[in-house]
Amino acid sequence: MKIMKENWRLIRAFTRDARRYVRDVFLMHLLIAIVFIPALMGFAKFLLNMGGINYMSYDNMGEIFLHHPFVATGLIATLLMLLLTVFFEFAFLLQSVYYVQMEQPASVRQLIVGTLRSLKKIDKSSIFFFLFYFFLVIPLSGIKFNSELLGKFKIPVFILDVVFAHRFIIVSAVILVYIFLAYLSIRWVYVLPEMILNQRSVKEAVKYSMVETKRHFWKIFFKIIGVIGFFLLLTSFLYFICFGAQALIEEVKPEIALPSAVIILTFLQLIWLFNGLFSTIGLFYIIVDDMNQQGFLNDEFNHEIKPKKKGFIHFIKASIVLVGIVVVFVLTSMGNYVILNDPFDDQVLSLSHRGVDNENHVQNSLEALEMTNKDEKPDYVEMDVQETKDHDFVVYHDFNLRPLTGVNKKPYELNLDELTKLTVHENGMEAKIVSFDAYLAKANELNQKLLIEIKTTKNDSPEFMKRFTERYRESILKNGHIIQSLTYDTVEELKQLEPKFYVGYILPFSFVGPPSGAMDFYALEYTTLGQGFVDSAHSIGKEVYAWTPNDETVMTRMMFNEVDGIITDQMEVLNDVMESGKEMTYSDKLIFFMIGMG
Repeated sequence: MKIMKENWRLIRAFTRDARRYVRDVFLMHLLIAIVFIPALMGFAKFLLNMGGINYMSYDNMGEIFLHHPFVATGLIATLLMLLLTVFFEFAFLLQSVYYVQMEQPASVRQLIVGTLRSLKKIDKSSIFFFLFYFFLVIPLSGIKFNSELLGKFKIPVFILDVVFAHRFIIVSAVILVYIFLAYLSIRWVYVLPEMILNQRSVKEAVKYSMVETKRHFWKIFFKIIGVIGFFLLLTSFLYFICFGAQALIEEVKPEIALPSAVIILTFLQLIWLFNGLFSTIGLFYIIVDDMNQQGFLNDEFNHEIKPKKKGFIHFIKASIVLVGIVVVFVLTSMGNYVILNDPFDDQVLSLSHRGVDNENHVQNSLEALEMTNKDEKPDYVEMDVQETKDHDFVVYHDFNLRPLTGVNKKPYELNLDELTKLTVHENGMEAKIVSFDAYLAKANELNQKLLIEIKTTKNDSPEFMKRFTERYRESILKNGHIIQSLTYDTVEELKQLEPKFYVGYILPFSFVGPPSGAMDFYALEYTTLGQGFVDSAHSIGKEVYAWTPNDETVMTRMMFNEVDGIITDQMEVLNDVMESGKEMTYSDKLIFFMIGMG
């Protein structure tokens, strides 16, 4: 009961002071979104272009650091700038909260000066701490410190899918890591405030925070839960009102459904923005309030701040802010009109991942191919090809046979005849491993187009791509099959050997936008796939396929992002989504648009 009363006091105090944060919060958000993020991403792209590097992924990081020291140094500098920018953002917002709680007016200039002064606390010894704190502890702990910059760092869902699907011990370890990081984020909750507001070093701040939170851990934990819960309930209520209002308008006055949807979507975006910004400020408010109540804060800043005189200059500034808000509102509404008035693209390409639909049979098997083709009729069936020991081609996904066959060998260690005698066990069913010749013949017989993924290893023969192209060129082109690979050099080689091949480059993630090259499309894991990537790819004439969304909301979000194809394990769900999209109302569009935002 005492905790609930304390949380209620904090919520009332915060909402009372909320209007005083608006300027600082929006200023920092715009600065990050409009200046810092584009600048950092642009600089990274510039470095890659200067070094003649067409892409940046897991498979060429070693080459970049070994053979492009200038680019590597620049990328490290970019990472450090990102670190400093995150620190700057949090320091700016923390000081804003501090001044409000201390009843001290502070200008933007004073906040910036104070923030720059706090940057001096970051030295060589603290860099690794902040790399760990900002890029692991905060993003992965679940504690809701929203940041435009930290939002770029996400664990791709396919990694979590693999972990949770196959290993109980790994699943348990992942859960324990999350719990530990959440615990650590609370134990270190005073680190930034102590550095920024009390001028402590990193080492001193960490030590101090560990000591103080040991005595107040559960108190801080329930305060954080209270603030997060408050904002969740508030935004959910406001969303419900907006969605309900639009649904009512469509029922009663359908002739004004579009303009009302435009206005309501704009308000929904503002609510979403306020939720993200003020949930972060709310957490800072808790920390500063707790420090103030326990007498942890010094009054150094109080002597530096002089009361601001309100007058004509203040009026001009307020007018500029108001005009800016109106302009942003109008421009956003215009963009929303284009989005809502545009017919929903429900005709994206459907691609069955590894030939299955809802675990209907063993992946990459002839049985799954036939069943999925008969029941769901996908535009393409995605499947995997690897080279064998005798330089033939087998249909298999994993680089080790043991998880599905029980044989602790790799595909390239066995001849094709040996591989096709092995039985794969999955989803309570079994099927023989199949050669690519047999799989391709069956697909052609069924008039089923394939998305052929070429999986490469360092043990492949130098003639792998040449032999594959010469052997299957005619069948691939005649039957409209397409190809993709996770290896950039493979994509480039295939396009050189046969320019008529339609080839895609698979990306597990994207931080700096679409890579350049001869590829015809990108297949990007949907976690980091947004409208910006799609627009950039389309602007250079390349398509975008999303993998592997398996539920209705994510599929619909990908369609709103205007992807060209969806690779999924749930073909029936995708077909239903595409069918229901033909009858989508403005209310439906609002809901899925907001799901896509956050």
